[in-house]
Amino acid sequence: MINFRLYRLAFAPALLAVIVLMFSLEGAPDAIEPASTTGTFDGERATADAHRIAALAPDRKPGSVGDNAVADLVTERFKAILTGAVSEQRFNAEVDGESTSLRNVLLSLPGNGDGVVVIVAGRDSADVPGAASSAAATGVLLELANSLGVGQEKTYVLASTSGDTNAAAGTRAVLDALPDRDAVTAVIVISQPGSIDPVPLHVIESSTGESSGSIQLERTAERAVEAQTPFPAGGPSPFTQLARLAIPSGLGAQAPLIADGVDAAAISSAGERPLAPSADGVDDLSGQSVDAFGRAVQSTVAAIDIQSGDLDHGPSVHVEFGDNLVPGWALSLLALTLILPAAAAAVDACARAPRGPASAARGIAWAATRSLPFIGAFAALYGLALVAVVPRPAFPFDPGLYEFGTRAAIVFAVMVLAAAASAYLLRSLRVSGATAPSSAVGGLGAVSAAACSAIWLANPYLALLLAPAAHVWLLAAARGTPRRAALVVVATAIACLPAFAAAAAVADALDLGAGAPWTFAIMVADGQIGLAIVGSLCFLAGALVGAIALGARRRAEAPATVRRSRRSNRR
Repeated sequence: MINFRLYRLAFAPALLAVIVLMFSLEGAPDAIEPASTTGTFDGERATADAHRIAALAPDRKPGSVGDNAVADLVTERFKAILTGAVSEQRFNAEVDGESTSLRNVLLSLPGNGDGVVVIVAGRDSADVPGAASSAAATGVLLELANSLGVGQEKTYVLASTSGDTNAAAGTRAVLDALPDRDAVTAVIVISQPGSIDPVPLHVIESSTGESSGSIQLERTAERAVEAQTPFPAGGPSPFTQLARLAIPSGLGAQAPLIADGVDAAAISSAGERPLAPSADGVDDLSGQSVDAFGRAVQSTVAAIDIQSGDLDHGPSVHVEFGDNLVPGWALSLLALTLILPAAAAAVDACARAPRGPASAARGIAWAATRSLPFIGAFAALYGLALVAVVPRPAFPFDPGLYEFGTRAAIVFAVMVLAAAASAYLLRSLRVSGATAPSSAVGGLGAVSAAACSAIWLANPYLALLLAPAAHVWLLAAARGTPRRAALVVVATAIACLPAFAAAAAVADALDLGAGAPWTFAIMVADGQIGLAIVGSLCFLAGALVGAIALGARRRAEAPATVRRSRRSNRR
C-alpha cells in the first residue's frame, strides 16, 4: 500500500537542503567597541532618583495619579536640560479592559549627523512599588539626560513611557510618533536595572514574532555589559533561539519593536521576565546594579553613536551558532523538505486506495475525525475566553499577573471534559481503529502532511520541530505484531519530543515553572498563538492518535490470525 521506494527518494531534497544550509552560514559581525562617553554617569544620583520616585508614587499603574505625578517630575527634570527639547505625547490605550489616557515624556538631544537613537524607560508599574524595575529605570533615564547630549553624532530621544506593562503601548506610541521612523538606528530599552540579585540574560532581543534582532546591536550591548558590570551577558543556546522563533513569546518593550523590524534591545539586571513584587521593593533596589547597568546603557549608546550608517542586522531571521549565523530561510527550506517525503508517500497511498477516490476520501475523513477531542478542548478554551473566564491580555503580558489558580484549574477541567465528550461522540459514531476503512493509513498520512504543511505556512520554525510527526503514520502501514501499538506510541513520543523540548525551553527562558500550561493557554486565547496553528495542531494530534489506534487494532488482530493459521495446520 505504501510505496517506500518513493518515500526514500523523496528525502533527496532534504539532503540537498542540508548542504544548502551548511553553505548558507554567515559570519556574525563584530561588536562595536565601546567608546569613551561624553559625560559621567552618576549611579548614586540615579539610585536616589529611584528612591524618590518609589516614595513619591508607589502606585504607578498606567494612567494613575502616581503615574502622572512621576511624569510631571520627569518633565521638570528634562526641562532643566538646556540643550534638549521637551515634548509630551498623549494617547489612549486599553488598561484593565478600559480605554485610558496615557502620557509619554520625551527629551530630544540633537546630534551633528544623521540617525536617531531612542532610549526608553517605562515608568509605570503593575505592582507596588516597582522600585528595582520601573523606578530604577526612570532614575537611570534621568541620569542619562544629564550625562548625554554633548557633541554626539546622532540625535538621542529619551522617552519616559507609560503603558509598557500593557503590551508595550508606550514604546510603540513613541516610535509611531517619530517624524522619520526609518531614521531610527536603534532603540535601547532600560529594563529593571536595579535588582539586588542580578541574573542573566542581561541583553534581551526576544521578539513577539518570527524575527530576530540586530546581531551587531546584541553583541555591542553584550560587550558593554561585560565591560561595565561584573557579570557575563549570557545568551540563549541555539536550540532556545529556535524555540523562541517557533513559539514567539518575547516579553518587554523590545519584543514588539523587533517584530516590526526595528533594531531594538533591552538591557536588564534581572532577565526577561518582570520582577515579582516580592523582589521589587525598596529593599530590593541595589545602587551597585543601578550604577553598573546604567553605565552599560550609556556605553552601548556611545558605541552606536560612532557607527556610521545602520547597524549590521544579519539575516532578518537567524539562529546564532557560535560565530556563525544560520539564516531563517535555510531552516524554513529544511523544514519543508523534511515534510515532503511523508506528503509524497501519503498522496501515493491515497491514489492507490483499493476502491478509488471514494475510498481515499473515507480514509481521510476517518483520520480527520480523530482530531475531534482536541478540537473540542480548544473550542471550550475559546468559548471560556469569550465570556472572560480566560483572560485575554494583549501580548506581551507579564505572566506573573496571571498565575495558575482556581480559575486555571476550572478552565483545564472544562477542556478535559470537552475532550472526553468529543471522544465519547466519536465512539458513539463508531469511529475507532476497529472500524477504520482500508484506506485509513493513507488518510492519516494525508492529514498529517496537510497539518504540517499548514503549520509551515504559518510558522516554518515550528514546522521544523514537528516534521518528525508527519512520518509516524507510516508505522501503521506495517503488518500487525504484538508490539506494534507500543512501537507507534514510542515513535509518537520521539516525534513530538522536539516540540515539547521547545515549549520547555521557552518556559525556562520566561521562568514560567508549573504555570507554563496556563500561560500558553492564555497565549492561545489572546491570539498570540494563532488559530491556524492551533487548528493544524489539533489535526496533527488526531492523526497521531489515529496511528496509535490502528497499531492497537493490528495488535489485536494478530492473535486471531495466528489461531486461524494453527487450525489450518491441524487440518
